[in-house]
Amino acid sequence: MPLPVTDYVPQVAGRGSRRAWAAWGAGVVAVGVLVGAVVLAPAARAGGWWLLAEVLYGSFRAACHQMPERSFHIAGFPVAVCARCTGLYAGALLGFVVYPLARAVARTDAPWRGWLLWAAAPASVDFALGVLGLWENTHWSRLLTALPLGAVAAFYIVPGLVELSRGVRHHPKALPILREKVGEG
Repeated sequence: MPLPVTDYVPQVAGRGSRRAWAAWGAGVVAVGVLVGAVVLAPAARAGGWWLLAEVLYGSFRAACHQMPERSFHIAGFPVAVCARCTGLYAGALLGFVVYPLARAVARTDAPWRGWLLWAAAPASVDFALGVLGLWENTHWSRLLTALPLGAVAAFYIVPGLVELSRGVRHHPKALPILREKVGEG
């Protein structure tokens, strides 16, 4: 027998869900811009846009060693980050894009932390074997072993972005912690 209309649960997204989707969308755009900047840097240099190229390369300098011999090249110039960082960024973009297919966007709980360790294992093994001289890693091995870590990282970043989009006032422990810091507690 059908439930009475008073027990109906609407299936339309509420205000909190709209904020969650907006946070997710902003994350997709931000990571997409990062990936775009990685490949735009050599294209800008090849096109004679030296200032733009230098700004793009310079913006990634603090995060990556940018060794040309460990980077993919476009139009004869290295991309803005090494192959492993390219894999991390591309994996993060992939993770952000598929996130809504795997989890509800409005969820703010992080997945089991073990997933992050499992995702880091391939890149760690590739790195360690290369350092020990047991394996000659390549651009492709670096990229492909970093992809899972970037993709899984998105599953920890999105809940944080959603939580931030909702504001501090929604966190049950936020007010007592703020009072203690201010000295009103």
